[in-house]
Amino acid sequence: MNTWERYFEVIKSFVEDIRKTQGYNIRIAASLCADASAKGGIVYAYGSWHSLLIAEENYYRAASPANYCALAESSINGTHEMSKIRAVEGCYGIGNAIVDYHRIDPQKDVLICISNGGNNTVTIDAALRAKEKGIPVIAITSVDYGNTLQTTHQCGKKLKDIADVVIDNKCIIGDAAVKLEGYPIQVGPVSGIPMNYIMSSILVEMSELLIERGLTPEVYLNGHVDHMSEEAKKDAEWLVGIDIKNHNKNLIDKYFYRIKSL
Repeated sequence: MNTWERYFEVIKSFVEDIRKTQGYNIRIAASLCADASAKGGIVYAYGSWHSLLIAEENYYRAASPANYCALAESSINGTHEMSKIRAVEGCYGIGNAIVDYHRIDPQKDVLICISNGGNNTVTIDAALRAKEKGIPVIAITSVDYGNTLQTTHQCGKKLKDIADVVIDNKCIIGDAAVKLEGYPIQVGPVSGIPMNYIMSSILVEMSELLIERGLTPEVYLNGHVDHMSEEAKKDAEWLVGIDIKNHNKNLIDKYFYRIKSL
């Protein structure tokens, strides 16, 4: 088997493990998000560095909810000056400021915190601040990996110890999938793909739960459908009856002054 195929097999095994073991907590998390949506609230997601990529993947994109917002802190978003991020994400107070600045509302919003090891200070601070305010907190993290780490936060806790709902991404120690003959360091990151799967699973389940409650989910269309040929539009039966030209614009207008980064 080629190395790339071995990598595929490893990732498939993690995703399947999550499907078999985390369904209950995914549905509980989705229910919290549906509760927020039903109240007119926002589903916020925060992660630093590579965890932000998980939050960003579903933000303002096709097939994702319009009332979903990724919280990106520029000093630790992983787009510049990479080697200083570890020091910054160990600083106290930033997580509190993120929650406070975005005016996350305990009456109707929810916060998803993402951290593979669940041990960096900014994410823990954000979760603690949210809990202090009464905001529901969902964690996407690796429970086993977190258990191997000595806590770095002064509270003595990790993300998994704080959240109302914990979804385990099942990541292995070292976050590396494939062993190569003749080289000591394993290659191929593990955590990103399963965490993307988890995040999208929460949001699609949220939309289904809203429909079950007699509510209509607010989901963005792909921005290219407006440029499809008329023949292609006819083949896409699910687009019939949708105001393609104005659908996304109307959602943007609704949330533009509520989501600070929209």
